[in-house]
Order: sequence, then structure tokens, then C-alpha cells
Amino acid sequence: MPLAKIFIENGIKLMQINEYLRSELVRAGFAGVDIQKTPLGVRITLRTSRPGLVIGKGGKRIQEITDVLQEKFGLELPQIEVEEVQYPDLDAQIMAERLAYSLDRGRHYRRAGYYILRKVMDAGAKGVEIIISGKVTSQRARTQIFRAGTMSKSGQPAQEGVDKGIAQCIQKSGTLGIIVKIMRADTKMGDEVRIKDDLLSQAQSKAEAKLAKTRAEYVIEEEDRELTEEDKEIIDEVDEEDVSEISLEPENEEIEK
Repeated sequence: MPLAKIFIENGIKLMQINEYLRSELVRAGFAGVDIQKTPLGVRITLRTSRPGLVIGKGGKRIQEITDVLQEKFGLELPQIEVEEVQYPDLDAQIMAERLAYSLDRGRHYRRAGYYILRKVMDAGAKGVEIIISGKVTSQRARTQIFRAGTMSKSGQPAQEGVDKGIAQCIQKSGTLGIIVKIMRADTKMGDEVRIKDDLLSQAQSKAEAKLAKTRAEYVIEEEDRELTEEDKEIIDEVDEEDVSEISLEPENEEIEK
């Protein structure tokens, strides 16, 4: 079999597995799946915000998912691990699935969009952008965009600091496409300046120590400095008669008696 065809088949299988897990774990906050081949089989890592719903009572739910992956998709000895997402409100895929779930239950798209927008911004995101495309209100398809905060569109901050999630919602009027972009608060921007206080204090201490040492050397040099030839000539020109003597003896002789 050609190598290109193998890559295509593996990509199609991964997409089908992702769609199946997304439909089964929509209430558990499905954030993505990672599949790795090991000598003992296939290791599958599920990232969700509610691991309890994935595992089920006594591990019954996760065993059912394992059986389906082994029989339907032909995975050899699948081993499923569940990883909990620490900050689900800052995960773009989870928020996209929540928005799709809200629209699927009949909630108005404006109310659902602004709810997700406030939820993400309250969690501490630097910026968020929500795009809903499709027949949201009428038979004509259009795009509705909700924005808040700062969002990078190009460059390294957009590639590394923006998380993107995609979801779909099937309604009677048609399919709605949902894209959620979240810019994390720890994203480094090109125009930001951050001062490292510890390094600044160390540099300031070194500068003060160097200045104090310079002042001490200057005082020592001033004390040990010898007279120059010009100073000696000025001293020799001074007439001794012009210098008045100061007597330490009392002027009144009666006081001495």
C-alpha cells in the first residue's frame, strides 16, 4: 500500500474516532483526544472537564467506549486514560462544545454567545472571539461574531498564545458552525515590557557599592596628595610681615597678678 494512502486512512480514522468521542462525551466537557501506539497496544488520552462522567459507575462507561473503539474502529488493545482539564473555562474546545450544546437545546444564539463570552473573560482570558455561521435567524446564512478583549491575528502570539476550538450544531434550519478563539493571559506580546525586580535590585546594589568604593578612593587620594610646584610658589610669595600673630597670653597684666 502506498505511504500516502496509509496517512490518509489514518487521518480519516482519527477524525471518525474524534467525532464519536465528541458525540458520546458532550456532557462531560470533551476537550480532545490523543492517540499513541505502544508495544502493548494503543494508548488513548481523553481530556475532559468532568472525568467522573467519562469513567462512569464502577468504570462501566469507559469499558463500553473501549469495546466500541476495539470493535468498530479496529484498535488493538486500546488503553484509555482520562485527563482532567484544570481550567475548563479557558479551553476553547470545551467552550465551543458548550455553546453548541446550548444552541442544540434551543437557546437563542445571542444569549448563548454572550454567556460564553462573559464566562471566558471572567476566567482571566486576555481576549476571546466567538464566530457562529449558518442559518441562525432566517433562511439566509450569515455570520455572527462576538468579541471581547485583545486578540492577535498574526505572528508568533497568534500561533502560540491563541487556543482554537471548533464545534457543530445540527438544527432544523441547517448546520451551524462554531469557532471559539481564546487568547490566554500569559501570552507574551511584542509591545509588552516587563521589569524583573530581582535583577533590577541586584544591579542597583552593585552600582551603589561601586559608587561608595569610588568615593572612598577619592578621599584617600585627597588626604595623601602632595603639594604641587605651583602651590609651593604661592606659599613662598606670602610675606611673613603681613601675617599677624595671635597671642595666647592675656592682654591685661592685672589679671596675671
